[in-house]
Amino acid sequence: MNLSICRQSVCRRDDAEAHSRTYAVDSSTRFSDIFLDLIQQKYFPRVFGNNVVWTLFCDGDDLMSWKTKENKLYSRFVDGEPTILSVKRWANSSYISFHYYASPNKRAQQIFTMFGGLKFHIWHEGFMPEYESYHISQAIEDAWRKMSAK
Repeated sequence: MNLSICRQSVCRRDDAEAHSRTYAVDSSTRFSDIFLDLIQQKYFPRVFGNNVVWTLFCDGDDLMSWKTKENKLYSRFVDGEPTILSVKRWANSSYISFHYYASPNKRAQQIFTMFGGLKFHIWHEGFMPEYESYHISQAIEDAWRKMSAK
């Protein structure tokens, strides 16, 4: 099966290049395989300070993130990552996108607000290890709650 892959641009200069690719997957391919292969191929641009986050989405599912400064992947797969073709929803999808977060705090805020600041849901949906890695203070979380209440 072939998947179309595309990533967001990081700046206007980055728009000069095409970010779309086709990626062949087989019955053993996992999203982490694709992510690691693209990292090795230098598909993701190096951004000043190299402290950004890239997140893999398939069929609208936020599945995996890469913190560039730490060179660490975080996945939502609590019980182990399945192969792409073993999950019907993903096997029927033909598109993977990579979203760019200019800072770890922006990614942490996105996770926090996605679940209305409810830590149980962050944990339940498999985001807690990544979220905790950002070391967000209570004061920042309180500010995010106030912003989302407006």
